[in-house]
Amino acid sequence: MKKKQNKEQPGSGKHLVKQEDACRLSDILGAAISREDAEAAIRADTEAFRIFSGFPPSEQEKLMEFIQGARGLKITYDSFFKHVMNPDTHPARLENFLSALLGQKAEIRQILPLEGVQMADAGSFVIMDMAVELQGGTSVNVEIQKIGYLFPGERASCYTSDFIMRQYNRVKDERGEHFSFRDLKPVILIVIMEDSSAPFRAVFPEYLHREQTFFDSGARVNSLSSVIYISLDTFHEVVHNVNTELEAWLTFLSTDEPADIVRLVSAYPQFRSCYQDIVEFRTKPGGELIYMYSKALAILDRNTEVYMCEELKKENAVLLQENESLRLAVLEKEAEKKAALSEKEAALLKKDAEIEFLRRQLGSR
Repeated sequence: MKKKQNKEQPGSGKHLVKQEDACRLSDILGAAISREDAEAAIRADTEAFRIFSGFPPSEQEKLMEFIQGARGLKITYDSFFKHVMNPDTHPARLENFLSALLGQKAEIRQILPLEGVQMADAGSFVIMDMAVELQGGTSVNVEIQKIGYLFPGERASCYTSDFIMRQYNRVKDERGEHFSFRDLKPVILIVIMEDSSAPFRAVFPEYLHREQTFFDSGARVNSLSSVIYISLDTFHEVVHNVNTELEAWLTFLSTDEPADIVRLVSAYPQFRSCYQDIVEFRTKPGGELIYMYSKALAILDRNTEVYMCEELKKENAVLLQENESLRLAVLEKEAEKKAALSEKEAALLKKDAEIEFLRRQLGSR
């Protein structure tokens, strides 16, 4: 591997690597250690080991394999994504990812504060994972979701509306009487989902979902907000050969499998620096790594709980609707039976009347 390639930022261009130059996992994640040494490293911090022992067995195993150097670390955990993609320390990484996704050069002008607005219905805060303003004024908000939320369109509308109104208030204060709506710039929300929700799974094998706003009349009216959803689960299932910068980035975000990591860095050596930032956690796993992982799992548990509650509410609503439909159907059947019985009773009464009339006619003779 040429040293000059290691210094390049991810997304700065694909480099074809000869077979003999292909790297190994240890070249990327560092020399492997034994399981015993990995366990000893965790036990060195008593509190960290206590926290680690409370993790689900599957998560313990993934973390242990990472500390051993046998696999990567999922970047889609909030804390690790921010560590690798922090625009304060690594602005070029986020710029290159956005450039590949948006199809145009993206340069960060400033980092926006992560403010939030409390949503009265849910009692939770709308907080972006990462928000930046690009040259030209466009605001870009990047959010990582381990589990795709229900009602994605409604949530996205709340998020983008919040940012638009904050921009409106700021620009109006700055411009004063010279303010014009022309001064407002676009807001782009990028939602990266590790496990996408039903609306996006329904359009498999599509993994990029770009919002488009247009009028059936053909009228050209600008809209300030747009949303891009990325289904990493679908991407990982359908894309196996990385041929573009965007595919390289989505591979980096979607997998911690050793073979995928080796293929990616062999074709795009500039991603090695991203993995090297993660490898730092292997040296002292009993410290920051365990605590960050614990925080990430807590967020995942909370989001899963909210997701499951919303799913149960939806299922209950469906069941209630089905029960009501069955109740109405039963009532309708009962009404039909009553109507049929009434007709039969009327027919019997008519027959009885006819018989009585005939009997009287015969008796009078």
